[in-house]
Amino acid sequence: MVTRRLAIAILIPLLFGGCVHTELPAQMVTQTPLGSAKVPLKVAVFADPALTIHEPLGFYEKMNPALANTIRDALAADFETVEVVNNRPSAADANLLAIPSTDGIFGKETLSLTVTFVDPQSGKSIAVASSTDHLDEDAAGANDHKGADAAIIGSTLVFPPAIILSAPILQHHDADRFNAAFGPALIAMATDIAARASKDPAIRSLSVH
Repeated sequence: MVTRRLAIAILIPLLFGGCVHTELPAQMVTQTPLGSAKVPLKVAVFADPALTIHEPLGFYEKMNPALANTIRDALAADFETVEVVNNRPSAADANLLAIPSTDGIFGKETLSLTVTFVDPQSGKSIAVASSTDHLDEDAAGANDHKGADAAIIGSTLVFPPAIILSAPILQHHDADRFNAAFGPALIAMATDIAARASKDPAIRSLSVH
C-alpha cells in the first residue's frame, strides 16, 4: 500500500509540471605535464545540444557543454589542438570530428562513454573508442540529502498534495547525487578514450599525410 501511494505521489507532479531539467556541471580533468609528446592533429569535439540523460520519473539532464568540454580537456593531453564546436560545419578545418555519446542513465551501475571520430569533410568514420566505468557511490556528495528526502517522502504519505511542491526538490537532489557519482567516472572514461584514440593506427596515420 505504501509503495502504491508513493508511486501515485510521484506521478502527480509529472502530470502537472513535468520533470526537472538540469545541466551536467563542469568537470575538472587533470592536465598532462608540459613536454608530453602529442599527436599533431586538430580535433573538434561536437557538443550536441540534444544529448541528455533521463531518470524515468525524475530529472532530465542536459549533457553539453560539460560533456564535450570534459572530452576536449582529456583529448588535449594527447592531441596538439582540441576545440569544442556546436555544429558539424564548424569543424571544417579540423582533421577529426569527435562525436561523443553515453548511456549514462540514472539508476545504472555500469556506464559507458563512446566517442566516434569522423572525417569532417566526408563524414566517414575513422575510429571508435569506448570506455566503461561504475558510478562512484563513495564520491563526495553522492549520498547527500538522503535523510532529508526520506523525511519529505514521509510527509507526502501523510499529506499527498505536498508532493506537488516537494517533487522538484527530490528531483534536484537525485540529479546532484547522480552528478557527484558520475563525475569521477566520466573523467576516467574520457581520459581512457583519449589514450586509446592517440594510439589508434587509423587516427595516427592521418598525422603523416
